[in-house]
Amino acid sequence: MQAADAIWTSAEELWRWQTELDALGPRLPGSTAHEAFSDQIAGRLQGFGFSVESDAHAFDLWQPESWRLDLPDGSTIPCSVFPYSGETPDGGVTARLVRCHSRRDLARARGAIALVEVDMPAVPARLLFRRRMSVPADLRLPGRIRNAVIASVLKAPDLRRAAAQGVLGVVCVWKGMSAENARDQYLPFTTPYQGCPAVWADVEARDRLIAHADAGGMVTLTLRAERRPATSRTLWTVLEGREAGQTVVINTHTDGPNACEENGPIGLIALARYFRSRPHPPRRSMVFVFTTGHFQIPQFGIGHRQATSRWLQDHRDWWDGAEGHRKAVAGITLEHLGCMDWQDSPQGFAPTGEIAPELVYAGNTQLARLYQDCVSRRTRTRSIILRPHNRQHFGEGQPLFQVGIPALALIPAPDYLCRTGDVLPQLDAELMLEQLDTFREVLDRLDQLDDPAPVQSQSWGF
Repeated sequence: MQAADAIWTSAEELWRWQTELDALGPRLPGSTAHEAFSDQIAGRLQGFGFSVESDAHAFDLWQPESWRLDLPDGSTIPCSVFPYSGETPDGGVTARLVRCHSRRDLARARGAIALVEVDMPAVPARLLFRRRMSVPADLRLPGRIRNAVIASVLKAPDLRRAAAQGVLGVVCVWKGMSAENARDQYLPFTTPYQGCPAVWADVEARDRLIAHADAGGMVTLTLRAERRPATSRTLWTVLEGREAGQTVVINTHTDGPNACEENGPIGLIALARYFRSRPHPPRRSMVFVFTTGHFQIPQFGIGHRQATSRWLQDHRDWWDGAEGHRKAVAGITLEHLGCMDWQDSPQGFAPTGEIAPELVYAGNTQLARLYQDCVSRRTRTRSIILRPHNRQHFGEGQPLFQVGIPALALIPAPDYLCRTGDVLPQLDAELMLEQLDTFREVLDRLDQLDDPAPVQSQSWGF
């Protein structure tokens, strides 16, 4: 229940914050837009009376400036960048376009530009997820998952191998995805710098590019990018509780290519203000962490874990329970708020009229049942509550789970999640409010538990 004197939020306020975030444009680590968003977060928290800490992390920035793919007849193929791929000289690279039939069939494009189709594989859901329960109860995971993020990790070409084999550049094109869905996908975002320039060509140009390659045609690939040492900030703040020694870690990340990836900070700010404005402080201290580096995990994460792992390493005194340290008894991770469901269909990429499935990892049965009870009060829900499975735990809740903090992690994964284009039409402010209301109640209920249960081990196998 909402405390009578506490300041909560509204759909109108959330949407105002959301549109202000969107106006900044893509907020990739180290970019001007990302720094502006970090300033915005810090300023808003400080305006609500919080003292904001800042951890600056050094990394090697790769920031695309211009890119194009030209044919000899003077036409230009629309394209988008392959993150942290590489760069060409100012005038681009002109070479024969060679069709490669798999991500490992790159040697045949030595001294040329490779054309690679990237399939959308149907991955058995049982390899990635283990369902605990759902709301509504009859909601099930699909038998197979088709997702651009997963496809980019499994099927995108190994550009380091391409560079080692003398390939001058790579042109990728999606296969099995509509042109509208594929356009401007910023993928994969999990690779370090590759040293081989690459772009994603528009799906509508696929047949034309294949025919051009089969005819031995030439193309000019131009990809200019800035590479330099840079820094990016993780922000965090603490709402001190009544009792010393225990904490709840509430985290998200701040970088991303569009309006929903990542809008989690909006939710954390609303929650932080609410709990600070209540007549009495929470029982346990709440640590709100706004992590940078999700879109360059190889440089920011520790041991191939997601970016929050660095904050956990640097601030063990707030969670590990060692002598003189506080103990995190629970965690909450919020990502991708307000996402509606859009799918490819014979009519194109279009809304289904449903909300996007809410994938929610639960670190133990107690948390799963607590979330199930709280979310059941909503007017709209498609929540599938998961147990981490086969080392797979998507999103910034992963580091909390891996260090043994029992946590709930909301991570819807719509198809448009990593597009750099306009995704505001895919978001719903009332849904954002309902999702935050749910986690506000979860946090209230957690604060009343005397002894939250420990994290459970993940499940294995099929």
